[in-house]
Amino acid sequence: MDMETVQLGQEFTIKSIRDRENPIVRKLYAMGLKEGKRARLLLKNGRVYLLRLNNSRLIIDRDLARFIEVA
Repeated sequence: MDMETVQLGQEFTIKSIRDRENPIVRKLYAMGLKEGKRARLLLKNGRVYLLRLNNSRLIIDRDLARFIEVA
């Protein structure tokens, strides 16, 4: 399942992240967005996704969300 199918307020587990050689994806990985982590979708507004990851909030756009597969 991809990020576009996640509903607002839904908690999910990050199953995989594609294209780890991409510098932006590596930065997300360094910020804690890793396989096996639990996150919650707080806001989906057009092209922007606001995630709660651990005790942090992370904003990604739809293009970055396409690299993330969730369960």
